[in-house]
Amino acid sequence: MRNTDSVSIIEMFSEIAVAINENSHRLVRLTDREGRGDHGAVTPDMFDAIEAELAGLEPSEWTPGRYFDLAAETLLTIPGVAPRLYASAFRRAGSALMRKHSILAEDFGSAFSAMATSFRDHAEREPGGAEIASVWLRASKAYAIESAAGGKLSACLQAATEAAEEQPEGFPKPGAGELSSILVIRAMRDALSQEN
Repeated sequence: MRNTDSVSIIEMFSEIAVAINENSHRLVRLTDREGRGDHGAVTPDMFDAIEAELAGLEPSEWTPGRYFDLAAETLLTIPGVAPRLYASAFRRAGSALMRKHSILAEDFGSAFSAMATSFRDHAEREPGGAEIASVWLRASKAYAIESAAGGKLSACLQAATEAAEEQPEGFPKPGAGELSSILVIRAMRDALSQEN
């Protein structure tokens, strides 16, 4: 077990890029079937760009929050609605982690909540935005409950992942936006599962 630091956040973004790319064809098919926007096509480009931008940096010179800020800045260079949606979320996460060099479960919980709130506030920007927000909000709620019970980061992210994967009764199967959200949250769990 180790503290969550800048190296951990770099690994997290790399894990997200891998997960999104492994499911890129599925995301494109879902987007085409829905006939709504370019989410499936642009999402792999988003996280590839973030991974490439972070790869050349020296972790000791950057805080976790600054990595989220840089991820947001990188996304703003990519055309499309989804990059702006995630840029806003990552910017809020960066603000929540400002000046912290090592983050605990409650710190990451603040960042996670900030991201969920951002998706809610900007849900109208993208087709399917309300569904994306729903995934993040129920995951954030589960994270907060586990954190309040004293759960460590791995347990909190496991609770968040399980909540994200739950399909509310009466809702259709997840679309591209929902699937990508689940993949991002699951990758966060996988990358940070060994942290304190």
